[in-house]
Amino acid sequence: MKQTLSILKNGMEGKLSLVESISQSITYNARLHNFLSEPFENQNGSMDEYFQFINPIVFYSLQYNQVDIRSIKVYMNNYSIPEGFGSFYHDTIVQGRKWYDSFIKSDKRSIWISLPEEGSYDYLQKLVSLEGEFLGVTRVTILKQNLLTTLDESSVDGSGVYVMEAGQHLIYSSEEDFHSSVTEMDSLIDKQFEQNGKLYVQEHINRLAITVGMTKSLPRSLHSYQLLTTAAFITAIILSIFLFYQLLKKTFVKIKGSIRAMDYSIRTGFIEKIPVERNDEIGVISEKFNTLLDQINTLVNDMIKRETVHKDAQLRALQAQINPHFIYNTINLFSAKTELAGLYDVSDAFADFGQMLRYNMNDQSEYVTIQEEINHVINYIQLQKLKYTENLKLDWTCSPQLINRQIIRFILQPVVENSIIHGMAGRKELAISLDVKWNDLGEIVIIITDNGAGVPAERLLELNRFFQRGQDDIHPLLHLGMGTGIALGNINERLRLFYGNQSAIRMESVEGSYTRTEITVPCQKEEEDFSDAKSLNC
Repeated sequence: MKQTLSILKNGMEGKLSLVESISQSITYNARLHNFLSEPFENQNGSMDEYFQFINPIVFYSLQYNQVDIRSIKVYMNNYSIPEGFGSFYHDTIVQGRKWYDSFIKSDKRSIWISLPEEGSYDYLQKLVSLEGEFLGVTRVTILKQNLLTTLDESSVDGSGVYVMEAGQHLIYSSEEDFHSSVTEMDSLIDKQFEQNGKLYVQEHINRLAITVGMTKSLPRSLHSYQLLTTAAFITAIILSIFLFYQLLKKTFVKIKGSIRAMDYSIRTGFIEKIPVERNDEIGVISEKFNTLLDQINTLVNDMIKRETVHKDAQLRALQAQINPHFIYNTINLFSAKTELAGLYDVSDAFADFGQMLRYNMNDQSEYVTIQEEINHVINYIQLQKLKYTENLKLDWTCSPQLINRQIIRFILQPVVENSIIHGMAGRKELAISLDVKWNDLGEIVIIITDNGAGVPAERLLELNRFFQRGQDDIHPLLHLGMGTGIALGNINERLRLFYGNQSAIRMESVEGSYTRTEITVPCQKEEEDFSDAKSLNC
């Protein structure tokens, strides 16, 4: 009874722990904190963020859980955010309720409560930002019947199972007449006691202040017959133990042989299978282990395929983000030119722009030569001179051995564009230099320097941390004041995906003096059939 009761208790507490884990994943979500702490403005895309990013935090936790959660609700004190999705409510709907008000006034961050009128247990947690700002309360509800669903199948040899809340309030019993016997108990504090011809064994679940117990009627004393039966039983046990030891001794020899074969299979990479020489349980175990080896090899192969497909999809998505961003800025440039002056240079501008579009939209290959990338930058500078005239200058140098080396396409122009947008702020002239060379490790180093407005030290530190850390969502650059956040974030993620974390963007700047952006591209040695000569393709 004790062993069975311990299993029941652990099962119930396991469900409670899962509920707490789901609640914490929502309560401590940084994106949810930012959303709840800021004013809701639908014109700035808050509704899209609400639907695409905030609601799924709760929705997927509710859909994919192993404890049959009834509901997950977030009571928020930011009344500018509309209620919605069946999960987000203003805290005014629960203000005045005893359980809510007492929790808010307490110094506890989380608590379990019982709501008899709703037949549920609820886990409450306070939503508090890193700055200590109170944002609301999360509430995860599980029905009592779902928590107690496994108790009906847990009786052992005619024993009964019961559950009581504080104050000896019975909420579950597998015996119809159990309630009358409970009212005669002196105490439910002890873990084991006898009363009215019954044995009671129980455990306490402190989180819910409930007691889970089992009860069974005690047999009558049979005196001498009972003593004789006990002696015979002990004798039979001793004889059984001896025979069982002899059987185990032979069985263990076979088991050790199978274990050695399993160990050898593990050390050889799950390739060697175990020979099956028996038709008993040991033979069945060997067959199942061989089946497991086949499944492991299948899963490993499937995982490699999924990772390859996922990486290819990431690269295409990041590449595709650049095109609309670039076209939008260029069209704005033409519009500004036609408003400010005559149309004398429009013909040349459209020619340069056409070359850039063809380069940008040619997605037949992920790689281009460094010469093509530099030509793309030169065309872009010619377009920018429509606005800045000769106040904008570009100087570039490239080692002759590198001019035809291949790199991933479209990584230089966005950096130059960033230099112009932020470097020309409050200045009349801007000089940009582009230098491509080898470093001491045999890697290609691309350095883009401008003498513009520079980047404040604090912002520069955050930028370099972001580039080194890398994120799936490039829009955190918005908080750093870096325009749309697409260009540099996109380049950094593509560099990391193609060449690894060592190729992340690194920036150096002195405010009011200069900004220096460095990109390192590693080289991999490959053999190509060019008159039996060896070359480096990067």
